[in-house]
Amino acid sequence: MKKLTLLPVLILTILCCAMTGCGDRQSNEQSGRQSNETLSVTIVNRSLQDVAEVYICPAGSDDWGETRIETTLFDGDMASVDLGSIPLEDGFNICFFGPDGTMLNDFSGEALYFNDRDYLVLLPPESDVPLDIVSAYSGSKYDKMINEYLSAPEAEQDPQSLVNIFDFVGCWKFDSQPYYLVIGDSYEWMAMNVYGDQIGPFAADTAEAEGGINLYHEDGSLMDTLYLGGEGYLVDSEGNTLTASEYIMLLPTADDDLNMQASFPGSLSGVQISYPVQMNAEEAQYLPYGLSFNALMEDGTDDYYSNISVSFQPISGYDDYLSRGLATATPYMQDILNRLLSAMTGDKVIKTIASDCKDYGTYYSIIGYVWLDGSIFTNGPSVPVRGTMEVRYFGPTGYVLVGMSIALENRIQNYFAICTNMLNSCTFGGDWSTAPKHVPSTPAASDSGDYGTPYYWYDEDGDVWYWNGYDNEFIGFGDSYYIEDGQYYESNDDSWDYYGDDYDWDYEYYDDYDPWSDPGDGDDAWSDPGDYYDDYDDGWGDYFD
Repeated sequence: MKKLTLLPVLILTILCCAMTGCGDRQSNEQSGRQSNETLSVTIVNRSLQDVAEVYICPAGSDDWGETRIETTLFDGDMASVDLGSIPLEDGFNICFFGPDGTMLNDFSGEALYFNDRDYLVLLPPESDVPLDIVSAYSGSKYDKMINEYLSAPEAEQDPQSLVNIFDFVGCWKFDSQPYYLVIGDSYEWMAMNVYGDQIGPFAADTAEAEGGINLYHEDGSLMDTLYLGGEGYLVDSEGNTLTASEYIMLLPTADDDLNMQASFPGSLSGVQISYPVQMNAEEAQYLPYGLSFNALMEDGTDDYYSNISVSFQPISGYDDYLSRGLATATPYMQDILNRLLSAMTGDKVIKTIASDCKDYGTYYSIIGYVWLDGSIFTNGPSVPVRGTMEVRYFGPTGYVLVGMSIALENRIQNYFAICTNMLNSCTFGGDWSTAPKHVPSTPAASDSGDYGTPYYWYDEDGDVWYWNGYDNEFIGFGDSYYIEDGQYYESNDDSWDYYGDDYDWDYEYYDDYDPWSDPGDGDDAWSDPGDYYDDYDDGWGDYFD
């Protein structure tokens, strides 16, 4: 998904080295065996790594068959394996693989011998005895062996293990930058930013780091050196800290599952809305029936200046006008939109671009596209931000559902799409229909014209109709329109110019209209497509531009 976009920690496993010896068991136990004994062995993982696949076959065979274990063996786990009835005289070949398919140990160069119910103890690949075959297993014995291995002097260890690589293996989040770092036990590293862009894997080593781990560029030049800062965090050469993380969490996108739920405050607490796990939810300030949503990983990114608010706003006096079909409902939906936009954003509106009203059968929706002053955020950006407001009317409930998305220009489409998904998940609404009321079969004569002569007329509610000579056409409501010299006019023009000439809405609707295009001529920096606010580079950003 964006997908849930929880990426599991990437563990890159160490390449194996061949077994150097397994004691004297091989020659001692080769005698006295019978062909086709039925064997079962217990595999014990003490390799300090995860083992996902184990293959055992007769020595010299080209067919490894299927893996002998059903689930991953984590360090310290053991599993009983039934080998069935197979020839024993020539011994066995064994190999082990990690979760990512990397081979950990390959003992196919020489035959191994064991008896029924023996233990095959897998130890660190670079240790003197990477595989031990015993008839009885003692955990304390191997605890001691591994501690001695980890504390062995330089002459007795691989140079890479002077510093314990496993202290650095895992996923780390930069506390002050929007990046994750993943270090694997195969001496490789990779980085990913919260937008999902990835670099690496590239080489790493501990031999030259003087107590730390060196990270190298693709060309082999030194990228940085990390040191242990304490339990659960690392420190880079500039003093930046990295905290251990179980997951890589990215910024939210419209592809994410909505797997979290929040209830609205106050008397609407029974209404719920879903949102992605990459965002948090809290009650919105100054909105009695509102919730506010922000990205969890927004710090240091373009999304720092982004927000989605979803609220219920009480309305009155509109219900009758919104029950007559889309053509009649549109100007009243525009009026609701204008009034709510003014109430929620005050004087922060720089320019309104367009609005679009649609009939979805069980509700009306109108969306407004705007530019807002950056000061709508506390300590906001120096450039304007984009905003969208969607108002949904579900019938005479006393409320409209309002979704407001605000973000920098290069991120507004993303947050608008997320907001739309969230509004679709809201449990508010019912079986109300947008279908208009029934049209009278005959007009009430307000003119002396004969059949076939068109004229305007008023019904019992005072609404204006037009008899075209053959059919009735609904024109408007009596308190909003009047007729003069055979023409139909609006009597409330001022209400549609709610913000004055500078903020007039464009009421023309075109199929090819792009609400995301820039309204300006490109002379000012913020009106050019693709411009964005970026002050968090610090070197790492070069990889992700």
